[in-house]
Amino acid sequence: MADIEKNIKNIIRKENNNSDKEISNITNQHKALEELDKNSIIPNIYFIPEKDKHGEIVGYRSSSKNRKAIKLSEESLKPSQGVPYSVKIKEDTNPEDPTKGYYVGEIVEHTGSDISAEEWERVEEKVGKAQSKKRKEAKIRTGETLEGKTTLSKRLKTRKDAEQEALRMEAEDEVEDVSVLAEALEEFQTKNLREALSRLRKIEKQRASLIEEEAEILNNIEDEISGVEHEVLAEIREELDALDKEYQELLNSSPEAFYGLHLHELREYRKALREGKIVETPYVKEQAEDMVAHMRAGIPVMLYGHLGSGKTELAMHVAREYIEKDALIISGSKHTSLAELYGHQSLAIDKLDTDEVGSYVEAVEERFKKWVEENPDASEEDKNRAHDRILQTYLKQSEGGTISEFYLGPVYQAMKEGRPVIVDEVNAIPHEVLISLNNILTRRPGDVIRVQQDSGEELVVQEGFSVVMTGNLNQGQDKYVGRQDMDPAFLSRLHKIEYDYLPQITEGPLETEAGEGNELYALLLSYIMDKHGNIEAPKDSLKKLWRLAQAARIIQNIFAGKEVSDAYYFQQQGGSRRVKPILRESVLSVRSLENILTAWQQGGYKREIDYYLWKEFVEQSTVPQERAYLYQLLKDRFTFFQSDGWEQSPDYGAGGNTNSFDVDVPENDPPEGEFFHPREVVEAAFGPIPERNEWPKVQKEESSKAEEEVEEVNFKQLGDISDMDEFREGVATEIDDLENALRDA
Repeated sequence: MADIEKNIKNIIRKENNNSDKEISNITNQHKALEELDKNSIIPNIYFIPEKDKHGEIVGYRSSSKNRKAIKLSEESLKPSQGVPYSVKIKEDTNPEDPTKGYYVGEIVEHTGSDISAEEWERVEEKVGKAQSKKRKEAKIRTGETLEGKTTLSKRLKTRKDAEQEALRMEAEDEVEDVSVLAEALEEFQTKNLREALSRLRKIEKQRASLIEEEAEILNNIEDEISGVEHEVLAEIREELDALDKEYQELLNSSPEAFYGLHLHELREYRKALREGKIVETPYVKEQAEDMVAHMRAGIPVMLYGHLGSGKTELAMHVAREYIEKDALIISGSKHTSLAELYGHQSLAIDKLDTDEVGSYVEAVEERFKKWVEENPDASEEDKNRAHDRILQTYLKQSEGGTISEFYLGPVYQAMKEGRPVIVDEVNAIPHEVLISLNNILTRRPGDVIRVQQDSGEELVVQEGFSVVMTGNLNQGQDKYVGRQDMDPAFLSRLHKIEYDYLPQITEGPLETEAGEGNELYALLLSYIMDKHGNIEAPKDSLKKLWRLAQAARIIQNIFAGKEVSDAYYFQQQGGSRRVKPILRESVLSVRSLENILTAWQQGGYKREIDYYLWKEFVEQSTVPQERAYLYQLLKDRFTFFQSDGWEQSPDYGAGGNTNSFDVDVPENDPPEGEFFHPREVVEAAFGPIPERNEWPKVQKEESSKAEEEVEEVNFKQLGDISDMDEFREGVATEIDDLENALRDA
């Protein structure tokens, strides 16, 4: 026996240059063959199905690395995964070579006991480690490393190839002793994810249908809502609430549902950010659905909130994605006139000498100015008509031109084309101009409108027309210069929605506070992760981004004039008295956060994030007092600016009243890089993954025909997947494939 082993090792080492570990595995196969001469029944063998490219089961094999594979004969009983069997060996397809061929076997009986939850947990831990190594290996393969995507030199490529191979072998080693159970668990995980995605699509479809039905009912209400209509609307709302509850239950139904659906959510966030679109977090989606229900019902909407909250972006997003029409936009200011809302007439010169045009224009404007002085109480509408009359008079006198057709302004154009119209910064528009919209706000599809500025021409309001207004409301405050308080009677005609900054918990560490209510933090994570959900960044990045999200929300609250704890007040220079902070210019909005992360990420993380926080945000403030407060807040309360080189006791000035504030900015290296698996990213964003309450089923008897049919249906839903290993390579790939398959099913 020893001589045979020695000869095998020499041959293998000479021909294949195999490692000692691989040689040991092969020689163990020879030992197993020797044992088969003594006893042809082998106990505790696990089997996995072999499938063709369509997912059809064509046979079963063992996956032991210490002996030749065992394939079951066609006459054998069919095994269940995760169940050990005693197998009688009937044939060796290559008895002369212990390294080639396979055994043909037949199941004798089920052996051993069902797999315990503890054993499955051990397997799951090993599978998780193996998957993490596979993801890191895949990331190296695609070149998505901290250095960025660059053309690799031969030397660098050689080292990366070696690192890939090492990670691949480490991943295999992780599950070597539980390979069959690991494969059974991975198939079980895939099944759970597939079912979760299928249920999610049904929930989304039902929800969209209910919202459409709600809008239809609201749109058909003539005057006051009837009792029957009220009951139906209440019933729809109850069904929507039930769907929300069902979704929450789905998320917690299995680790795969929680992990897969939330990873899908983060990937959607990332995609929207990369495309410059608004991100539909749960809070944003709730406001969007509220807007849509009223817009479809013909009820004008007033979306108000503070600078940087994304009001206008949301209005445009709702029009484009929900109403499926690009909105027409009116940018409000103190100079906005009726003509900018409703339209104007154009002067067409037919015979007039071009050298005389200037003098005619001056004459018209001079006559119009005199008319305005003589009629100080005239409305904007009267002024427009007077201007047109004067222009027509001069043209007739000159016999040199005529008035061309009337050019519809955004309001009339939106009515005619069935599109939403967005009046942006509405409270900057003069009151006498804004009040002209009173009549427009009550108009619904099918109504006939007379265009007074166009000699009473009529147009029919088309389906899809709606009015959305956005504004930074002072309403008794003085934060926004040039903004006036809006007339309560005018506001009463609108459905008002306060659009706040994204929800974010501001107290406590990530370890205890991760989860629901941290939409801003989830957004930051999605921004720096790759398309598969991996993050490779300095090792303290997840905690740094958590504190950045918390700091951003505190700064947003202060900017909005909301009350904050006195712990966030400004500490006076050399004293113990704290002063309530006021921010009039600086707000750490989503746009500002994107600027910070973009500079940090595109710079290859070559400096700590504190550097970019100062350069892209704090330093950008033109108000020294605000710069001083922001530096103190971010340093003392959120632990930024505390590494070597940052000034720990700068001169903040008495009570923050300083004419200048600046600090020396060190260019510190960040901590070394770390690879964060998508599971870690999901848990950071949405909290701990729920515990598993169900493991793969272990059945002692032969798989039933019904179970085989279910298996067949599931794989048909997936489509043609030729390589399940490739399919499982990452959950992100699973989600893409599954979404397409389930959408077509």
